[in-house]
Amino acid sequence: MRVSVAHARGEQGAWFQLDLPAPVTAGEALLASPLLGRFPDLDPTVHRVGIFGKLCTPDTQLKEGDRVEIYLPVSRVASEDEDDEE
Repeated sequence: MRVSVAHARGEQGAWFQLDLPAPVTAGEALLASPLLGRFPDLDPTVHRVGIFGKLCTPDTQLKEGDRVEIYLPVSRVASEDEDDEE
């Protein structure tokens, strides 16, 4: 089954296409990809996982052509305008 695994991290983002035996889960695809070796701080049991931008669990079964994504937590940085308001 052809699926892909992606992670966006500025200029260091990565996208890998995989051919895995079906059935396969999102978590299994992440583990089978080189992504976690490239970004060892990523952990599918800790970080959110999605398929084409929709959140899912690592045990979600994939379909042909799915793109699994793993996300870092979003942190908010105050802008200079907000700093002036205080």
